[in-house]
Amino acid sequence: MDDNSLELFFILLSGIFLMFLMSVFIVAIVIIHRQRQVKNRHRVELMKADYEKTILNVEKEIREETLLYVSQELHDNIGQMLSLTKLVLNNPEPTSVQEGKKLINQIIKEVRSLSRSINKDYLKELRFDTFLKEELDKIERSGFCRTKFTHATAVVEISDENKKLILIRVVQECLNNAIKHASPTCITINLACSATELELDIADDGVGFDPSQESTGLGLRNLQSRMEAIDGHIRFLSKPQEGTLVSIRLPI
Repeated sequence: MDDNSLELFFILLSGIFLMFLMSVFIVAIVIIHRQRQVKNRHRVELMKADYEKTILNVEKEIREETLLYVSQELHDNIGQMLSLTKLVLNNPEPTSVQEGKKLINQIIKEVRSLSRSINKDYLKELRFDTFLKEELDKIERSGFCRTKFTHATAVVEISDENKKLILIRVVQECLNNAIKHASPTCITINLACSATELELDIADDGVGFDPSQESTGLGLRNLQSRMEAIDGHIRFLSKPQEGTLVSIRLPI
């Protein structure tokens, strides 16, 4: 074999070897890409499962809390109004009939309000700013403490019903924490919207707490995980005897 033939043979052999390396490299890239796709798909499925689980837990908690509120209203509010109506109507004076009619109309309004509370679709259809005002009105009517609600002139509504349900539950939990643990004289909610996100601040002038303590950490982490499920953020700013501010941000 002459030198030219030998050189051509080595060139062909080198070419075949390079093609083999290229083939191995391409196959490896394809395998790695597919493995990443599988991992990403698995991660997305886990995130979707966590989101759906969060939705189910929120709906269950809202339903249970609503039923508790309804039972309390039936016993403490409507029950007392019915007893009062019975006493008024048993009065032989002519004016008692008119007073009894007024009480019955008030009872009908209260029952309609309770029926709306039981219906989960009502929460979905309810404007978020209206919900906040109603929650504060409940606290004020109970005589527990004063409340204040401020909001921007134009508030963007949350279009995703599941996100709104989770945010509603987060707000309810924050208010419950203030009622149970803070002993405030006033609870304030401020609602605003920037170009990119909904801004919600819940503040009280209560006893405050240390957010780093383990006793409060679990509840705070639960609120944080729920906000993360809807791509939102929540911060807790508090010190003992200096009140608490809960800052919530949700992309819109």
